[in-house]
Amino acid sequence: LANQVADRKPGDQLLFTTTTMSDFYQERDGRRVIPSLLDDSETETAELSGASKLGLRLKTPLQHEHQALGKFRGEVANLSRNVIVESADPQGVRGHTAYHHGSTGSISYAEFRHLGKEGVLGRYPIHFHLCGDTMRGSSVTGVSVWDSANRWITLHGTNFILVRDCIGYRSTGHGFFFEDGTEVNNVLDHNLAVQALMGKPLPKQMLPFDTNDGAGFWWANCGNSFTRNVAVDCGKFGYRFQMTRTPDFSPELSVLNAKGDREKTDVRTIPFVRFDGNEAHSQRRFAFNLGGFHGQSETADLDRDGHVIDRGAYLGGDVQGIGPDFQHPFEIKNYLVWGSHWGFHTAAPNVRIQGFTAHDVNYVFWRSNLAGNDYNGLDCTDIHVSTFFNGWGASADREAQLRYVEPVDDTPPVTLITGWQWLKDERVKIRGVAVDGGSVRQVKVNGEEATLIPGPVSDWSITLLAKDGRLDFEAQAFDEAGNAELNRQHQVITRGSRPTQLAPTATSAPEPAIVTLNLPVPTATLREALIDPKNLPWPLWDGSESAADYAKRVHLPATRTLQLGDTPLELVLVPAASYVMGSSSGSDSDEQPPHRVVISKPYYLGKYELTQRQYAAVTGSHPSYFRGPDRPVEQVSWLDTQAFLSKAGQGLRLPTEAEWEFASRAGTGDSLKPDQLSKIAWWGHSVTEYAGNAPDGTGDVGGREPNAFGLHDMLGNVYEWCADTYAPDYYSSSPVLDPQGSAAAEEKVLRGGSWESSAAHCRPANRNGFSQQSRGYLLGFRVAAPVPDK
Repeated sequence: LANQVADRKPGDQLLFTTTTMSDFYQERDGRRVIPSLLDDSETETAELSGASKLGLRLKTPLQHEHQALGKFRGEVANLSRNVIVESADPQGVRGHTAYHHGSTGSISYAEFRHLGKEGVLGRYPIHFHLCGDTMRGSSVTGVSVWDSANRWITLHGTNFILVRDCIGYRSTGHGFFFEDGTEVNNVLDHNLAVQALMGKPLPKQMLPFDTNDGAGFWWANCGNSFTRNVAVDCGKFGYRFQMTRTPDFSPELSVLNAKGDREKTDVRTIPFVRFDGNEAHSQRRFAFNLGGFHGQSETADLDRDGHVIDRGAYLGGDVQGIGPDFQHPFEIKNYLVWGSHWGFHTAAPNVRIQGFTAHDVNYVFWRSNLAGNDYNGLDCTDIHVSTFFNGWGASADREAQLRYVEPVDDTPPVTLITGWQWLKDERVKIRGVAVDGGSVRQVKVNGEEATLIPGPVSDWSITLLAKDGRLDFEAQAFDEAGNAELNRQHQVITRGSRPTQLAPTATSAPEPAIVTLNLPVPTATLREALIDPKNLPWPLWDGSESAADYAKRVHLPATRTLQLGDTPLELVLVPAASYVMGSSSGSDSDEQPPHRVVISKPYYLGKYELTQRQYAAVTGSHPSYFRGPDRPVEQVSWLDTQAFLSKAGQGLRLPTEAEWEFASRAGTGDSLKPDQLSKIAWWGHSVTEYAGNAPDGTGDVGGREPNAFGLHDMLGNVYEWCADTYAPDYYSSSPVLDPQGSAAAEEKVLRGGSWESSAAHCRPANRNGFSQQSRGYLLGFRVAAPVPDK
């Protein structure tokens, strides 16, 4: 697996996506037909029998091969959750769930199975029904929806919903579905769509042109965000935009604009808020169809040779040649398609592509309207038929047809408040997401700047004072182009009661109405105030001097060299200090809350991770999987480290978790950009997003630049054992002075990420807990040593 997995147990049902493409046609009785996708799909499920941090064991072998290495690799998804919503009798009348206008609440990490009433409008496993703006910020997170007879998650006449980290597996008809073309400002981030199968149009459906022919993601209004999603092995489309004028239907609909007002708009002209980092593979038909003609849906569309009978009926596509203007084109960023028949097709003019990778594809750009199209960063390999096939240019007039796109960023970002947590005192922690076609620069809540994690979808959080258990607050985002969000989200919450969603504030003013709050002194500062630095035995480093200058000030050597037999061990002095441990912006709750820690004594820490040469000099053994005398030792458990330290003597020990994080930060922050991380760490070998620089295994210690304290490989290469026991909620009660870990826990702390890890795991604040018996080729350590008592 590319990433470590969690929350899995024997009996869980795992989904393994196909990494091959099903046959487009089959010969039956001398005639070409389009078979059911299930006739030859290699997507399969298996039951988990056991697992560790590094891998999975299955109860029975897989029946098919699944590509598992490199950029073009399949997905493994856990369908099982501990909260289950299902039909009592999947073979009988099936159940469904729905939100309505004015509903509140979100869904996270639940399993919705055997739901959806086949052929019945509005009866879906999860359905947001005509909620308008009343549920802004509600979310569906980490949900699995599978074996559905009617869609997975449907947004109908509903705006500002976050759907993230969800799995959809096997549905009749479209999977992640927008129902009537008025939905805007919704965010679909990092979802997996597998086997949305061909269905039939539903009776009395809103959009008469929709044939319900199996799209993983289907929408009729592009004014939403699609980021980091994957569509695999679907009946007709991975991603599908469709909006057609018919004698009985007009695409001019009442849609929310940037100011929060509704206005009549031809929704075919509305660009994406963001379409970035999406992937489709193993699609035997369209990977991505952006308003193009629908191609073959049923055998009735074909003649005996499998050709479309009436080609003229499809020219112009579903959007009839209408699209956004040349200053606000459809922007597609960092799209990946592989193992598919048609990679991309559009009948809309004014499409701008920034990053497009196609591999093992029959046709990359198929029969597309190229008027005003601008393609950059194309990487096409192993193309079987054609990269650009039968393209044409069609637009309203010749000038528009020949004009280049000239994008103008005058569209404000969109913010969703996704939740809040009441803390023990009078404070409340608020979190949310913000998205923009460019880059979100800042989010403010009641005029106070929130902590922002940039990305295709930017997560943010802030802690405010809620006097008397009540807080009235408003969030607003700003982008790098200088656009300020006009339709801001306004909430009123009280401790122990449901929130009140107030009408949005719509104004052209660039700044929000500021509500002044008397913010409390952060808890971290209050806790630190209980410790008087004058009573500590060593002065605290304040960051104004180097570690070497601190060493001079306290009359200690800046470095030490000990002997392990005839092998030297280099150590570097780390100052006594006060710092904020943990992170409010990390995705893991065990990093929260950030809190003040005082390390009362300086200490020495290994300049490098302990090497195989040094480990063998003490123990005489060579446990490592990746052999090399100057590579870090791995395949060592926490118990193995204790045996080594006992034998090595000289006061050597493991650093505490607090000591390790401070040394890793070296007076800097928690998060590094990928190019910055690559300078100091071997990381990211097995991740596809922002892939790192690691070789296939560990690298020699000291191969990357040191941090400000002169320590190498604090991030990446191998995870490092710490002395502490691990508890995910330890930070809520840990002491300020020299914390030692939870006395009640059994697992031991590992820090720093590894050569396989993503950037999210190669951060100073990232925490992990493993059994003290665990061994693996990612697990090593570095040693610490005390300074003499003062």
